[in-house]
Amino acid sequence: MNDGARSAMDHRVDFVIGGVQKGGTTALDRILRRHPDIAMARSKEPHMFDDERAFNGGVPDFATYHDQWGDSLGRRVCGEATPIYCWWPPAAPRISDYNPAMKWVLLLRDPASRAYSHWNMGRSRGLQTQPFEAALDREVRDLVERPGLYAKNSGSFLSRGFYAQQLERLFTLFPRRQFLVLRSDWLRNDPARTIGSVLEFLGVGPMGPIEATKSNVGNYREALDPGTRAKLVGFFEPEIRRLEALLGWDLSDWLR
Repeated sequence: MNDGARSAMDHRVDFVIGGVQKGGTTALDRILRRHPDIAMARSKEPHMFDDERAFNGGVPDFATYHDQWGDSLGRRVCGEATPIYCWWPPAAPRISDYNPAMKWVLLLRDPASRAYSHWNMGRSRGLQTQPFEAALDREVRDLVERPGLYAKNSGSFLSRGFYAQQLERLFTLFPRRQFLVLRSDWLRNDPARTIGSVLEFLGVGPMGPIEATKSNVGNYREALDPGTRAKLVGFFEPEIRRLEALLGWDLSDWLR
Protein backbone atom coordinates (compact mmCIF):
# COMPACT_ATOMS: atom_id res chain seq x y z
CA MET A 1 0.00 0.00 0.00
CA ASN A 2 1.45 3.39 -0.96
CA ASP A 3 1.72 6.25 1.55
CA GLY A 4 -1.19 8.13 0.03
CA ALA A 5 -3.52 5.14 0.26
CA ARG A 6 -2.32 4.34 3.78
CA SER A 7 -2.97 7.94 4.89
CA ALA A 8 -6.50 7.82 3.46
CA MET A 9 -7.23 4.54 5.24
CA ASP A 10 -6.03 6.00 8.56
CA HIS A 11 -9.24 8.05 8.67
CA ARG A 12 -12.35 6.38 9.99
CA VAL A 13 -16.05 7.14 10.26
CA ASP A 14 -16.65 8.95 13.56
CA PHE A 15 -20.17 7.97 14.57
CA VAL A 16 -23.10 5.75 13.77
CA ILE A 17 -26.78 6.25 14.43
CA GLY A 18 -27.59 2.74 15.60
CA GLY A 19 -31.06 3.53 16.82
CA VAL A 20 -33.94 1.17 16.22
CA GLN A 21 -35.89 0.52 13.06
CA LYS A 22 -38.96 2.78 12.97
CA GLY A 23 -37.41 4.93 15.70
CA GLY A 24 -36.71 8.26 14.01
CA THR A 25 -33.26 7.59 12.56
CA THR A 26 -34.20 8.93 9.12
CA ALA A 27 -35.38 12.23 10.63
CA LEU A 28 -32.16 12.57 12.63
CA ASP A 29 -30.06 11.75 9.56
CA ARG A 30 -31.80 14.43 7.52
CA ILE A 31 -31.31 17.09 10.17
CA LEU A 32 -27.60 16.33 10.65
CA ARG A 33 -27.01 16.58 6.89
CA ARG A 34 -27.67 20.32 7.19
CA HIS A 35 -24.76 20.90 9.59
CA PRO A 36 -21.68 22.31 7.82
CA ASP A 37 -19.23 20.38 10.00
CA ILE A 38 -20.95 17.00 9.65
CA ALA A 39 -20.80 14.69 6.63
CA MET A 40 -23.36 11.92 6.48
CA ALA A 41 -22.98 8.93 4.17
CA ARG A 42 -24.45 9.41 0.71
CA SER A 43 -26.73 6.43 1.41
CA LYS A 44 -28.83 6.75 4.53
CA GLU A 45 -28.15 3.10 5.42
CA PRO A 46 -24.82 1.85 4.01
CA HIS A 47 -25.22 -1.52 5.83
CA MET A 48 -21.47 -2.06 5.92
CA PHE A 49 -21.16 -3.92 9.21
CA ASP A 50 -24.18 -6.21 8.85
CA ASP A 51 -23.19 -7.30 5.35
CA GLU A 52 -22.16 -10.93 5.87
CA ARG A 53 -20.74 -11.22 2.36
CA ALA A 54 -18.32 -8.35 2.99
CA PHE A 55 -16.83 -10.14 6.00
CA ASN A 56 -16.73 -13.69 4.64
CA GLY A 57 -13.07 -13.37 3.76
CA GLY A 58 -11.99 -11.79 7.03
CA VAL A 59 -11.05 -8.10 6.92
CA PRO A 60 -13.14 -6.40 4.22
CA ASP A 61 -12.04 -3.71 1.81
CA PHE A 62 -13.38 -0.48 3.30
CA ALA A 63 -12.56 1.63 0.24
CA THR A 64 -16.08 1.44 -1.18
CA TYR A 65 -17.54 2.19 2.25
CA HIS A 66 -15.31 5.25 2.63
CA ASP A 67 -16.36 6.46 -0.81
CA GLN A 68 -19.70 7.28 0.83
CA TRP A 69 -17.99 10.38 2.30
CA GLY A 70 -15.77 11.39 -0.60
CA ASP A 71 -12.98 13.64 0.64
CA SER A 72 -14.73 14.49 3.93
CA LEU A 73 -13.08 11.73 5.98
CA GLY A 74 -10.62 13.35 8.38
CA ARG A 75 -11.90 16.82 7.47
CA ARG A 76 -15.43 16.78 8.87
CA VAL A 77 -17.22 14.70 11.48
CA CYS A 78 -18.43 11.73 9.45
CA GLY A 79 -21.36 9.53 10.34
CA GLU A 80 -24.00 7.18 9.02
CA ALA A 81 -27.37 5.81 10.09
CA THR A 82 -27.95 2.06 9.88
CA PRO A 83 -30.37 1.11 12.68
CA ILE A 84 -29.73 -2.63 12.48
CA TYR A 85 -26.17 -2.25 13.80
CA CYS A 86 -27.30 -2.40 17.43
CA TRP A 87 -29.53 -5.45 16.82
CA TRP A 88 -27.48 -7.67 14.52
CA PRO A 89 -24.95 -9.36 16.87
CA PRO A 90 -21.89 -9.52 14.56
CA ALA A 91 -22.12 -5.81 13.65
CA ALA A 92 -20.87 -4.24 16.89
CA PRO A 93 -17.67 -6.33 17.19
CA ARG A 94 -16.87 -5.47 13.59
CA ILE A 95 -17.38 -1.79 14.32
CA SER A 96 -15.14 -2.08 17.38
CA ASP A 97 -12.40 -3.63 15.23
CA TYR A 98 -12.85 -0.91 12.62
CA ASN A 99 -12.91 2.05 15.02
CA PRO A 100 -12.73 1.48 18.78
CA ALA A 101 -13.45 5.20 19.28
CA MET A 102 -16.73 5.06 17.34
CA LYS A 103 -19.50 7.12 18.89
CA TRP A 104 -23.05 5.76 18.96
CA VAL A 105 -26.26 7.80 18.84
CA LEU A 106 -29.16 5.52 19.72
CA LEU A 107 -32.84 6.39 19.40
CA LEU A 108 -35.20 4.11 21.33
CA ARG A 109 -38.95 3.95 20.85
CA ASP A 110 -41.69 2.34 22.93
CA PRO A 111 -41.20 -1.29 21.80
CA ALA A 112 -44.91 -2.07 21.53
CA SER A 113 -45.55 0.86 19.19
CA ARG A 114 -42.32 0.11 17.33
CA ALA A 115 -43.38 -3.50 16.72
CA TYR A 116 -46.74 -2.42 15.27
CA SER A 117 -45.09 0.22 13.09
CA HIS A 118 -42.59 -2.37 11.85
CA TRP A 119 -45.37 -4.81 10.94
CA ASN A 120 -47.39 -2.06 9.27
CA MET A 121 -44.37 -1.11 7.15
CA GLY A 122 -44.02 -4.72 6.02
CA ARG A 123 -47.71 -4.91 5.18
CA SER A 124 -47.61 -1.67 3.17
CA ARG A 125 -44.68 -3.06 1.16
CA GLY A 126 -46.37 -6.38 0.52
CA LEU A 127 -43.83 -8.25 2.67
CA GLN A 128 -46.23 -9.11 5.48
CA THR A 129 -49.52 -10.86 4.79
CA GLN A 130 -50.29 -12.27 8.25
CA PRO A 131 -52.45 -10.32 10.70
CA PHE A 132 -50.38 -8.61 13.38
CA GLU A 133 -51.23 -11.00 16.23
CA ALA A 134 -50.59 -14.03 14.03
CA ALA A 135 -47.19 -12.62 13.07
CA LEU A 136 -46.36 -12.09 16.74
CA ASP A 137 -47.43 -15.62 17.65
CA ARG A 138 -45.19 -17.01 14.93
CA GLU A 139 -42.20 -15.04 16.19
CA VAL A 140 -42.80 -16.16 19.78
CA ARG A 141 -42.78 -19.78 18.60
CA ASP A 142 -39.56 -19.15 16.71
CA LEU A 143 -37.94 -17.52 19.74
CA VAL A 144 -38.94 -20.42 21.99
CA GLU A 145 -37.87 -23.12 19.55
CA ARG A 146 -34.69 -21.36 18.44
CA PRO A 147 -33.40 -19.08 21.25
CA GLY A 148 -31.11 -16.37 20.01
CA LEU A 149 -32.68 -16.44 16.55
CA TYR A 150 -31.79 -13.45 14.43
CA ALA A 151 -33.36 -13.17 11.02
CA LYS A 152 -33.07 -10.19 8.73
CA ASN A 153 -36.64 -10.08 7.63
CA SER A 154 -39.87 -8.29 8.49
CA GLY A 155 -40.64 -10.86 11.20
CA SER A 156 -38.34 -9.51 13.94
CA PHE A 157 -41.08 -7.41 15.53
CA LEU A 158 -40.34 -8.56 19.07
CA SER A 159 -36.61 -9.28 19.08
CA ARG A 160 -35.74 -5.79 17.85
CA GLY A 161 -37.46 -4.42 20.95
CA PHE A 162 -35.05 -6.11 23.39
CA TYR A 163 -33.21 -2.84 23.96
CA ALA A 164 -31.55 -3.67 27.28
CA GLN A 165 -30.10 -6.84 25.80
CA GLN A 166 -28.71 -4.89 22.86
CA LEU A 167 -27.24 -2.12 25.01
CA GLU A 168 -25.64 -4.55 27.43
CA ARG A 169 -23.90 -6.21 24.50
CA LEU A 170 -22.71 -2.85 23.15
CA PHE A 171 -21.47 -1.70 26.55
CA THR A 172 -19.11 -4.68 26.72
CA LEU A 173 -17.41 -3.47 23.55
CA PHE A 174 -17.33 0.32 23.92
CA PRO A 175 -17.01 2.71 26.90
CA ARG A 176 -20.29 4.20 28.06
CA ARG A 177 -18.98 7.69 27.29
CA GLN A 178 -19.16 6.81 23.58
CA PHE A 179 -22.96 6.47 23.70
CA LEU A 180 -25.74 9.00 23.56
CA VAL A 181 -29.04 7.20 24.15
CA LEU A 182 -32.23 9.13 23.40
CA ARG A 183 -35.94 8.49 23.23
CA SER A 184 -37.50 8.91 19.81
CA ASP A 185 -40.29 11.07 21.20
CA TRP A 186 -37.70 13.55 22.51
CA LEU A 187 -36.63 14.20 18.93
CA ARG A 188 -40.23 14.52 17.82
CA ASN A 189 -41.46 16.72 20.69
CA ASP A 190 -38.38 18.83 21.44
CA PRO A 191 -36.14 18.69 18.36
CA ALA A 192 -34.05 21.76 19.19
CA ARG A 193 -32.98 20.49 22.60
CA THR A 194 -32.46 16.93 21.36
CA ILE A 195 -30.36 17.96 18.37
CA GLY A 196 -28.40 20.27 20.65
CA SER A 197 -27.43 17.30 22.80
CA VAL A 198 -26.44 15.32 19.69
CA LEU A 199 -24.23 18.13 18.40
CA GLU A 200 -22.57 18.57 21.79
CA PHE A 201 -21.94 14.82 21.96
CA LEU A 202 -20.35 14.88 18.49
CA GLY A 203 -18.19 17.87 19.39
CA VAL A 204 -19.53 20.30 16.79
CA GLY A 205 -21.07 23.73 17.15
CA PRO A 206 -24.77 24.61 17.09
CA MET A 207 -26.77 24.93 13.89
CA GLY A 208 -29.64 27.11 12.72
CA PRO A 209 -33.28 26.82 13.77
CA ILE A 210 -34.49 23.24 14.04
CA GLU A 211 -38.10 22.33 13.43
CA ALA A 212 -39.90 19.09 14.10
CA THR A 213 -39.57 16.68 11.20
CA LYS A 214 -41.22 13.37 10.42
CA SER A 215 -39.79 10.81 8.03
CA ASN A 216 -41.07 7.43 6.91
CA VAL A 217 -44.28 7.86 8.88
CA GLY A 218 -46.58 4.98 8.10
CA ASN A 219 -50.27 5.30 7.36
CA TYR A 220 -52.19 2.81 9.49
CA ARG A 221 -55.43 1.28 8.27
CA GLU A 222 -56.38 0.87 11.90
CA ALA A 223 -54.89 1.77 15.27
CA LEU A 224 -53.18 -0.84 17.40
CA ASP A 225 -55.85 -2.82 19.24
CA PRO A 226 -55.75 -1.98 23.00
CA GLY A 227 -55.91 -5.66 23.92
CA THR A 228 -52.99 -6.47 21.65
CA ARG A 229 -51.02 -3.58 23.07
CA ALA A 230 -51.67 -4.86 26.60
CA LYS A 231 -50.24 -8.25 25.59
CA LEU A 232 -47.19 -6.58 24.08
CA VAL A 233 -46.63 -4.45 27.16
CA GLY A 234 -46.77 -7.57 29.33
CA PHE A 235 -44.29 -9.30 27.05
CA PHE A 236 -41.84 -6.38 27.06
CA GLU A 237 -42.22 -5.35 30.71
CA PRO A 238 -39.19 -7.31 32.05
CA GLU A 239 -37.02 -5.88 29.29
CA ILE A 240 -38.33 -2.35 29.91
CA ARG A 241 -37.55 -2.68 33.62
CA ARG A 242 -34.00 -3.81 32.75
CA LEU A 243 -33.64 -0.77 30.51
CA GLU A 244 -34.85 1.57 33.26
CA ALA A 245 -32.18 0.20 35.60
CA LEU A 246 -29.52 0.36 32.89
CA LEU A 247 -30.17 3.97 31.87
CA GLY A 248 -31.79 5.44 34.98
CA TRP A 249 -34.90 6.34 32.98
CA ASP A 250 -38.55 6.34 33.99
CA LEU A 251 -40.36 4.39 31.25
CA SER A 252 -43.72 4.08 32.96
CA ASP A 253 -45.45 5.52 29.89
CA TRP A 254 -44.17 2.58 27.84
CA LEU A 255 -46.01 0.26 30.24
CA ARG A 256 -49.42 1.79 29.64
